[in-house]
Amino acid sequence: MDQLEKLQTGGVSPDGDSPINRDLWQTFLEKSWLVAAILIVSGALGYWVGAHSPVVYQSKSVLWLDTAETSVINIQEVMSSKGEYKGSQDLLNTIANNVKSSAILRRVVAANSLTNNPYFTGGTNILSEDQLVRILSASVDSRLRRMTRLIDVTAEAENPEMARLMAQSVVEEYIKQNSDDRTGGVQNAGQQLIVEERRIKENLEKAMRAVQEYVRTNNISLLNNADTVSEDYKSLSSQVLEATNERSLREREMSQVEAMNGKVETLLTLEAVAKSAEVVTLKDKLLTQEANVSNLELRYKDKHPAMIQARNELASFRKAFEEEVRRAPARIKLQLMAAIDKEKTLMRQLKEAESKLGEVARQRIEYDRLQGAVALEKNLHDSVVKRIREIDVTGGIEKNKNNVKIIEPANLPKLPIRPNKRMIFAYAMILGTALSFGLVWIIHLLDTTIKSVDQAERVFGLPVLGAVPKNKLVKDGRSRLFMSDDPTSLCAEAFRSLRASLALLGRESDRKVVLFTSAVPSEGKSFCCVNYAVSHAQQGKRTLVIDLDLRKPSLSETFGVKGDLAGATDVMLGKEPLDACVQKTLFDNLFLLTAGRPVPNPAELLSGPWAKQLIHEAVSKYDQVVLDNAPINAVSDTLLIVKEAQTVCLVMHAKKTSTRVVMRALEMLRRAGARPSGLVLNFLPQGAGTGYYYYYSGNKYYGSKGVYGSKA
Repeated sequence: MDQLEKLQTGGVSPDGDSPINRDLWQTFLEKSWLVAAILIVSGALGYWVGAHSPVVYQSKSVLWLDTAETSVINIQEVMSSKGEYKGSQDLLNTIANNVKSSAILRRVVAANSLTNNPYFTGGTNILSEDQLVRILSASVDSRLRRMTRLIDVTAEAENPEMARLMAQSVVEEYIKQNSDDRTGGVQNAGQQLIVEERRIKENLEKAMRAVQEYVRTNNISLLNNADTVSEDYKSLSSQVLEATNERSLREREMSQVEAMNGKVETLLTLEAVAKSAEVVTLKDKLLTQEANVSNLELRYKDKHPAMIQARNELASFRKAFEEEVRRAPARIKLQLMAAIDKEKTLMRQLKEAESKLGEVARQRIEYDRLQGAVALEKNLHDSVVKRIREIDVTGGIEKNKNNVKIIEPANLPKLPIRPNKRMIFAYAMILGTALSFGLVWIIHLLDTTIKSVDQAERVFGLPVLGAVPKNKLVKDGRSRLFMSDDPTSLCAEAFRSLRASLALLGRESDRKVVLFTSAVPSEGKSFCCVNYAVSHAQQGKRTLVIDLDLRKPSLSETFGVKGDLAGATDVMLGKEPLDACVQKTLFDNLFLLTAGRPVPNPAELLSGPWAKQLIHEAVSKYDQVVLDNAPINAVSDTLLIVKEAQTVCLVMHAKKTSTRVVMRALEMLRRAGARPSGLVLNFLPQGAGTGYYYYYSGNKYYGSKGVYGSKA
């Protein structure tokens, strides 16, 4: 199957040519008649369409759009007539589409009385306005020229005068409609703006009354002092923070003092006690007195009155200092209570300020909202008043100015635009070519048969031993023996080539048994078998042909002998000896062993040792034994004796037998233990022009009379 897969995947042959390309080219050559037929039909159809298509004329008029028209939106732009391009591409495209709108087309119908025009009615019926609008919509087109302000309006009709009339009438009616719309638009805009100005003015007065009512019913003095309230709130917030910190400090000091249990030495280690004003004052006095006592000790003795008095004062200062230190917890507690009261007072004041600040913020929001509504309504009122003034200024201008102009009136066409017979014919030929080549391509893809010698060898990986050409002179079964009926024909020469190919396979002693079979019936295996046998016998070698197709024997009819005589089945069953069953033919050195009398079980008979004994006995008495067998895929008879054959030839019908069928037959032969020696490509079409390759290019070398028999 590798060769088949290689063919399907588009492999490259050893000679460098792509197999698929070569096979496709052969298919194109073979189907050239189909390509030619489709091209002829396509050309005729294109010519007919061009000749019978209605003649259509086209007329065109060109509009110029002035997008720098005076604007009524801004009075400054009205006063400055600068011709600047302000229109967008979308706006221009919208205008181009409006040119062929139904409203314009209705005006065209009415202006030209087209409802009873013979061109549209045919002179019989009167069409409705809606019907004519639909007809005109299909005939008229308007397109904006790219990157310009020009609009091309085209009209198509079978009458050139009608085409010009429609194109010109459409642009004229559009200009009239545009002028009417602009005049009416200015008047309508002025009336609408007056109504709108009154409504906005009422809303403005209502918004101003709402502000006044709000000021009257609310404490606006508080709103005016909003900045002062905000500053007071910030100051109180700062004071509350300081009071909270002070209270926290006093609480820590109080907890530390309580942990000292009233000891002077430990109390003095606390900064709050040691740095209190009372303690610091007494400490300074104590230190001063101690210094005084120290000075007196240098001058006086202990009993001296000055010394006694100084020491008494020192003791009095020390006692007062210690008492002051012990009074520190009480003093710190009083400071803590004062800090707590201060914090509560400030917190209460902060909440009051916060409430007042919230009220101010609420009033500010509502007041600002009301003031914003007043400002909005005032701006709207001013804009509308300004717009009314602009309309008064531009009203006269708009009446006398049109922003669309005809720069090219509709022309009277002289030549039709359709049909373009040359283009129709060219398109028909292109379509026919594509269709024909596509059809041939599909046929090539769907065709799985073998059509040439090189394709067969490439697909199956086996040599083609012989290629028998197809002959149109085949009429009946009696014409099958080409070797005698027409020895100079191409078919006869093909069997001589087959004989030579088999001779080159090896020594003659190793190739004495030749077996012919096929994948399915009607491949021509019996035809190839007998003609090969005749060609071999013509070399002067004793050749025996054995018909082992026990289910459908045909060799007796081919050689014109009786088929009801004893044959191969009788020899295998032991009823008759081989020599008694072999019949002579009309050809020298050629003998025939027919199938013999029918048996009910051919497969069982061939699977036993009798078939092997028959073949061995025949080999011992003849130079070559040629076996004709049943198709492989149809029955299993051939697979039972294929091992006894030294040369196995698989016959296949060119351009008919599917490659998968042959692949299956080859696989079954390999499983049976036999290797096919090669293929015989039968009924191969002739003619070098078709692209099919075989060993002959014509009859000029071997004669022109060549017939052969029908398929077996």
